[in-house]
Amino acid sequence: MASRQVFLKDLKVADLKRELEERECETTGKKADLQNRLKEALENEGENPDIFLFEIAGDINSALQSLKESLKQELQETSGNLRGMEQRLVENATQMQQKFEETSGNLRGMEQNLRGMEQKLIENMDQKLQENSSCLQKQIGEYVDGKFGEMENKLVTVEEEFQNKFLEMERKFATLVLKGGEQQRLINTTLKSPGSDIDRLSNPELSSRMEISRIRMKPPQFDGKSSWVNYLRQFEAAARANGWSLAEKATALTLALRGDATDILQTLSLEEQDDYHQLVKHLEMRYGQSHLEHVYHSQLKNRYQKSNESLQEFEADIARLVRLAYSSTPENVMERLAVQAFLDGLRDIETRQALTLARPSKLVDALARALEFEAAKQSCRGQAKVRKMEEGVEEGTCNEAEIRRVVEGML
Repeated sequence: MASRQVFLKDLKVADLKRELEERECETTGKKADLQNRLKEALENEGENPDIFLFEIAGDINSALQSLKESLKQELQETSGNLRGMEQRLVENATQMQQKFEETSGNLRGMEQNLRGMEQKLIENMDQKLQENSSCLQKQIGEYVDGKFGEMENKLVTVEEEFQNKFLEMERKFATLVLKGGEQQRLINTTLKSPGSDIDRLSNPELSSRMEISRIRMKPPQFDGKSSWVNYLRQFEAAARANGWSLAEKATALTLALRGDATDILQTLSLEEQDDYHQLVKHLEMRYGQSHLEHVYHSQLKNRYQKSNESLQEFEADIARLVRLAYSSTPENVMERLAVQAFLDGLRDIETRQALTLARPSKLVDALARALEFEAAKQSCRGQAKVRKMEEGVEEGTCNEAEIRRVVEGML
């Protein structure tokens, strides 16, 4: 498009700014300011502002020029903003790098501190373990030494009490010998007297059988709640006293059943009911304790005298457990087992040692010896000396040969 000529008053703002830029004048302000500033510039050039014509390009070129200038200005502003953002990003990255390096250094320091603490902790634990081990060994040594000292003192005390007991028993044996001689003379006198009942007294078994034969023994009843072993022994005693045959024993046992025990008859045929051995076998399977022998073995093995349990109570329970645990064992073997269990379960060590030296063969003998020793120990406790023997010799003057003789007499 061709250019055109316009007066100053007809120039637009963009044209005014362009003209001012060409003349290197300021281009800011309102349109009137721009016109006045351009007017002054024309006057300075020697031109008349009122008649001076300006060459103005077409509208498209003007718009393009304006757009170009606007884009240029925006690009400049955007470049400035981008440079600012780039600078800030660089600064932030630098700060982050510094913080990362500081954090890494702190972590490395913490790691070194943790390793040092771990090493110190291990060293302290090792030191504590060594100290505790040494202290524990020292305490154990002191405890063992103390216990050995106590055991030595107790052994000395036991030895003294044994000597006192043996001397006391020797005195009792001497007294019994004297009394035995008197009783023997009395028996001889009685045997020589006419019309005595010595014949009847000398055969008590025959006399007892004659008395029992005149009495009809009634067996006890069995309801399944009491001990079957004890009941069977009572029934066998009644059967022997009455002289029953196997058939009579089967009938009597059938009639003696009561309560829940009668239910066993429903499981038997008539032939088994009339067979005494079969009837006892079924009752044994139902109410017997032979299948519990291993339980009684364990109870007997772990049976010890309780703190408030007397020797008689302990001996009775040992006898019961031995018969339950070894019901099919011969009597002599059962007695040895009972004696050993009685010795192993005694609380008092001195009594156990005394019975071990005495070596009783039966449980009742072991109980008697234990009671004698307990009584002697109670009577001698707290006394510095024992009483003199009837012969006038003090107990402490008895020699070793006399003590050995008393012990051999006990054995």
